[in-house]
Amino acid sequence: MLKASIMQKVQQFLVINDLSIFILLVLFFIGFVSFDYEFFGLKDSFLHIPENYEPFFEMLPWIVFFLLMVDLSMKFKLVGGDLRYFLKKYWIDIALTILIPILFPLKFIKPALKIYKSTKFVKSGYKLIQKYDKIFRYKK
Repeated sequence: MLKASIMQKVQQFLVINDLSIFILLVLFFIGFVSFDYEFFGLKDSFLHIPENYEPFFEMLPWIVFFLLMVDLSMKFKLVGGDLRYFLKKYWIDIALTILIPILFPLKFIKPALKIYKSTKFVKSGYKLIQKYDKIFRYKK
């Protein structure tokens, strides 16, 4: 009974964590469209956010990274520490989480800026769709 109660609390925490990641990814896309409008070939941003908010939007990938690490650690405990099953079931989550700290430093290399932004945009878009699907569409 106690173990079932703990498992239920972990599941509730994972739903809240997924919802938090979803909200932060939506904010990330808002900041991306506002501050990196050149990526889309625009001359001016159609969504004006004051420049002093840009550091907040630069921190979002790291906050999402932290939440994804918490998410993965909870899922690892949820599968009972079975590494093979964990890797088989959550390999895409692991790969996308690993990409955040690998791709973020590329931002500081001028020639790789376009590659970094497009990869970050695609990766975050995929994660956003995945979280939306998990939260709102499919209940296991």
